[in-house]
Amino acid sequence: VDADALRLHAELPAAVEAGQLRLHYQPLVAAGTGRTVGVEALVRWQHPERGLLGPGAFIPLAERSRAVVGLTRWVLRTAAAQCAAWRAEGHDVGVSVNVSPVVLADPSLVEEVRRAIADNGLGRSVLTLEVTETALLADPAGASAVLADLRAAGARVSLDDFGTGYTSLTMLRQLEADELKIDRTFVAAAPQAPTDAAIVRSLVDLAHRLSMEVVAEGIEDARTGDLVTSLGADVLQGYHYARPVPAEEVFTAPAPVAGRGTAAAATGARAPLRAPRPADEAERARTAQAVLATASSAQGLLRRVTALAAAVCGAEFASLNVVTDEHVHLLAGHGHPITLAARDGSPCAWTVLQHDVVVVQDAQEDPRFVGGEFVTAGARHYVGVPVVDARGRTLAVLCAYDHEPLELTEGRREQFRALAGVVADSLEGLDATGLLERVHALLQAVPELERAGGRCDVVRLLTDAVHDLLRPDLTLVLRPAAAAAGRWEVLRHVGDAGDAGDAGDAGEDALSPLAFDAAGRSALSRAVATERTVWVPDARTSSVVDPALAARLGASSVLTVPVVTDDGAQFALSAVWREGRHELHPVLRDAATALAARAARRLGTCAAPGHPTGDAPGHLTGDAPADVPADVPA
Repeated sequence: VDADALRLHAELPAAVEAGQLRLHYQPLVAAGTGRTVGVEALVRWQHPERGLLGPGAFIPLAERSRAVVGLTRWVLRTAAAQCAAWRAEGHDVGVSVNVSPVVLADPSLVEEVRRAIADNGLGRSVLTLEVTETALLADPAGASAVLADLRAAGARVSLDDFGTGYTSLTMLRQLEADELKIDRTFVAAAPQAPTDAAIVRSLVDLAHRLSMEVVAEGIEDARTGDLVTSLGADVLQGYHYARPVPAEEVFTAPAPVAGRGTAAAATGARAPLRAPRPADEAERARTAQAVLATASSAQGLLRRVTALAAAVCGAEFASLNVVTDEHVHLLAGHGHPITLAARDGSPCAWTVLQHDVVVVQDAQEDPRFVGGEFVTAGARHYVGVPVVDARGRTLAVLCAYDHEPLELTEGRREQFRALAGVVADSLEGLDATGLLERVHALLQAVPELERAGGRCDVVRLLTDAVHDLLRPDLTLVLRPAAAAAGRWEVLRHVGDAGDAGDAGDAGEDALSPLAFDAAGRSALSRAVATERTVWVPDARTSSVVDPALAARLGASSVLTVPVVTDDGAQFALSAVWREGRHELHPVLRDAATALAARAARRLGTCAAPGHPTGDAPGHLTGDAPADVPADVPA
């Protein structure tokens, strides 16, 4: 510890007595509405010689001694008095105070909290004490008892910086807490990192199931605020909404905004808040388009289910909708003729990201929807539920709405969920029908494959059939390179080669220099060694895909299917998707594998003209020009 820090530490007790400490307050806003619902008290030191010091200059050393106890006592009393003054002025807000591990272990804490609440006439749950995970680890049983006593004294308890410590689920179950604050490291990274977004969503779901409110801290921009709102956070905090300011500026500064929509509403513009786009938006949108393409054949059933949804909720209107990139499409409606609406401003665009029933009490007052077509049409009260299939994909949104409030009892919620399940089963059946049609088309290619007279024809027919079955952006046929052991090269391709070549077979000159490693650690080597199909859902982060090669092809997901004869792997097919796919339907994968096995058997019984069966693996040269397609390098 440096000498300056030690001097500050020695001066701190006198500074508290001399009134040199200051409190700044950072607003906490309700997700969606942007209304200030609370503030966090953050201490500053107006040093007579060094000016205004932030907490980093003196709190760390104070927390390593008893000095932090007196400091916290001052913060607690000052913050409670200020909160009481705001509430007397008509501001319905609470105040949060940080409590360090040393203070949590101090036997006078509970009485100090009880006195601060009583002396300032604060009601229950107005004062919140923020406790970090590390404060609970030294004595979990003792900490749990203290938290219970604090709640009994009338305070709320918040678990601060959650996710960075080592709190076990067992400990979490035993703690009495009202609020969980997700650490800023996860929140800030969520828009760029799907794993962090998944962590935030999981923590939100966990907290809600434990009856805790969720605060997302560290929000620096509108995009992050929109995302964590869509992930279910209840309260938002960060520089995007407001920086910490002195008490007199909290309600005189411009009101915090909850994203672009609220800002527009505050300036008089009637524009809804932009509906969030999750990290897996591209995959979700493809699923939505697939539902739109197949659902027309089930209109009768879908209309009946939608009418039932209206009856269950006691609503005048109901609809079954699919949310695509920018629009909400009507699959079936009850009571209204609207068939297409903008995604922004629609409650369905927010429901599609949830896991359970969503209720909007008054859309006319909600900045997420103000100015949108839903509100413009006069609807106020909304209830919706995502239609989710067995693989966890959201297919559609079933919703009901009315001008009057909807009374949704728990029994009605269960019936509403059950109707969504009926829709999911129906749409999954349509999906299965689409798969059967693609497999049926594949079967039509089998007889032609069996009649193929040469190896080139077998490979060409196999490639085209697998490409039509899987519908990737690009399908490559690979063969062992003659010049280098363990290296494979592109024989031909079908589809869009992107930067690596032109569409179709015309881009072979650009693709042919590509080399694939079958000797090292790669998807190809695994497929060749195991003689099994290998699926890589995320080629950009996979350890078995060459990142440079993936970047050149623009590959996000890859399926590699080996063509194995008695002499080993003769060829391999690599299906490349430019937009990532979290999964590939097992029916499609198994069908491609089965056709490759059929092609391998045919390769074992035919040879290129002028060459005996069992010619050198991977060489498709032949004497008869008719048997050598133009796209096969000599």
